[in-house]
Amino acid sequence: MQLFHRSRAEHKDHDTPFSCPPPSGLLEEIELAKREMNDAYNHFQIASDPDLIDCCIYRGNAAWKRYQFLIREAKQTQMGT
Repeated sequence: MQLFHRSRAEHKDHDTPFSCPPPSGLLEEIELAKREMNDAYNHFQIASDPDLIDCCIYRGNAAWKRYQFLIREAKQTQMGT
C-alpha cells in the first residue's frame, strides 16, 4: 500500500522514502521543505486511518524540523558573507 503518491520522475530521484534529495540550492531546499509540510498537512486532512494520521504527523514534523534547519543555515550563510 502506497501512502503518498509520487510521479515516476520524483520517485527515481530517491532510492528510499527516507533519502534526502541531492543538494541543489539552499532556497530550493527551503521551498521543497515547505512543499513537504504542505503535502503532509493536506494528506492529514483526508486521512481516516489512525496509522495514516500518525504517518502524516511524523512526516509533517520531519519536514518542519528540516525547514527550521535550512532557515538557520540560510541565516548563518547570509551573516557569514
